[in-house]
Amino acid sequence: MEVRYRSHAVERMIQRKISTTEVESILRQPDGVIPQSQDKSIYYKGISGRTDNSIAAVTLVKSGDVFEVITVMIDFEVA
Repeated sequence: MEVRYRSHAVERMIQRKISTTEVESILRQPDGVIPQSQDKSIYYKGISGRTDNSIAAVTLVKSGDVFEVITVMIDFEVA
């Protein structure tokens, strides 16, 4: 799996103290995936040891197992 990060995603990861290891864990083994469009999805997962709710990564799937992370969120709740 290859993961690329847009600058906005990196800014939010720093702001929200989310590591690349956590993002890659979300993409590898999500608790769930919510399709947003043909190529964009929200992957989310509860991360052990974090006090916030699930972490979510909004991604574009470029091809096969290449992900481009657009942004990341904390306290994500599935409606």
